[in-house]
Amino acid sequence: MMMWKNCRIGLGLLAAVLLSAGMLLEGNVGAEDGALGMGVPAKQAPFAGTTQATAAAEQGVKVETRTITKSLPGASIKAEYPHISGLKSKSVQRKLNSYFKARAEDFVKKSVKEAKQNQPSPSGNKYEFLANYTVTYNKNCILSLYEQTYAYTGGAHGNSYREGLTFRLKDGKRLTLDELLRANPNYRQIVDPAIAQQLQQTQGYFGNFKTIGPNPSYYVKDEGVVIFFPLYEYLPYVNGFPEFYFPFSQLLPAGTNPFDFTRHK
Repeated sequence: MMMWKNCRIGLGLLAAVLLSAGMLLEGNVGAEDGALGMGVPAKQAPFAGTTQATAAAEQGVKVETRTITKSLPGASIKAEYPHISGLKSKSVQRKLNSYFKARAEDFVKKSVKEAKQNQPSPSGNKYEFLANYTVTYNKNCILSLYEQTYAYTGGAHGNSYREGLTFRLKDGKRLTLDELLRANPNYRQIVDPAIAQQLQQTQGYFGNFKTIGPNPSYYVKDEGVVIFFPLYEYLPYVNGFPEFYFPFSQLLPAGTNPFDFTRHK
């Protein structure tokens, strides 16, 4: 377990005390959005080196919600974003917090601009701009979440956008799915046909899916990853964000730990 030592919060004794007091949190902050879950059926098996004791000892950083609000004539804007604490590396902690805050501020800025340009509302309804997040994985030196924005500017309904964000907490690096699954460069040969089959069996499928492409949207959850697509990409709006869960045991060679960056760099 030496590979995770640098990401632990404080000393071992302090961690044990905090854990017993329930003060170390596996962040799961943010409202669930009701998106369509379309996980690919597969046996879920822990990757090598994961035990209940390990999971307890490797709890992640503390995640708190911070909020920016803006009120305009005919429009309301609210952006919730994560703020982390407890990282041993304060420079990495500042880097990540600055990144999250900047994203929220950018959303507010763009929302203000759009609200001012498009007023008054053609329907007479107040414009609404919302941003929030959901933490899906927060341990083993990995923080994974998705941020979701919503904008209503008239019409039958608003529109939502989602982005997955996964970070290596040792250095704050944002990880692509290729980097996380580096032990199997050919993982698309597994996920592409599985997703195609699921989509073909879903009512309303538009067709045209061939591959997840070079930089797929994803987040880490449980012992695997969820690959997802935007609204309207392959299914009607009512289906939400199509999601497909794949356990690491299905995508990686036996015994592979995706969070061990001392191997398969």
